[in-house]
Amino acid sequence: MSTPGSEQKEAKPYVFHVMPIEGEDNKKWDLHRFRTSKHEHFHTVQEAVTAAHEEAGKHSAHIVIHALDGHAYREYDLH
Repeated sequence: MSTPGSEQKEAKPYVFHVMPIEGEDNKKWDLHRFRTSKHEHFHTVQEAVTAAHEEAGKHSAHIVIHALDGHAYREYDLH
């Protein structure tokens, strides 16, 4: 049986949300890194997901892609 504090907690992965928006210059997808104020806008969902991959680099990450109604329709982890 382990005691409190005896186990090291695993580092939290980066979490990215890719959401459709009404953006400027036909940029229709928002990439938001959870627990930050950082938002970037992209023309396509593929561009937003690629940017999330690049920002995560070699870190573990979780990407959530949202539909127009706000519900998550795809989620996956990067390792």
